[in-house]
This record gives sequence, C-alpha cells and structure tokens, in this order.
Amino acid sequence: MAKVRASDVGFCVVDDNANVIADTLVHRIREAAVEMESQVNRLYRGRRAYDLEAGTKLDLDKAIEQLAYMARTLREVRSEQSKVVYLQAAE
Repeated sequence: MAKVRASDVGFCVVDDNANVIADTLVHRIREAAVEMESQVNRLYRGRRAYDLEAGTKLDLDKAIEQLAYMARTLREVRSEQSKVVYLQAAE
C-alpha cells in the first residue's frame, strides 16, 4: 500500500493550527465583505448608467474568478470535515 502524503490528505489532519487558520480567515472575510458589499451594491445600482473600461472589466472578471475559486475551495473544505474525524481516528 502506498504511503499517503500529508498534502493528499489535507492540512486539517496534519496542521494543529487549522482552527486558528479558519477562524482568522472567517474574521478577515467578514471584515472585508462589509466594505466590499457596499461598493458592489453601489456599482449594481448604477450598472446601467455607465460603461466600465475594458481593463476594469477584465480585472472584474479576474476578481470574480478568484472569489468563486475561494468559495468552491472553502465549500470543499467544509464538506470534508465529517470525513476528517475518521481519518484522525485511524492514525
């Protein structure tokens, strides 16, 4: 049987700071989200009143892609948590 690498299993099993990392991340996201949501709503309300420059549209697409990636990754981390307990118990 091949040896399982820590990177294959995930950081929660091998990283004692996983809860600290998650708590800090949640706190930072909540802080940033308040200001960002206000700006997003401002753009949304005036979305028909202006035309963004091409560079700004490209930057916006990249930001949307980055946020979507982070959301997918965090959902995957969250969905794996019930499985992590079994991996830790098997060690």
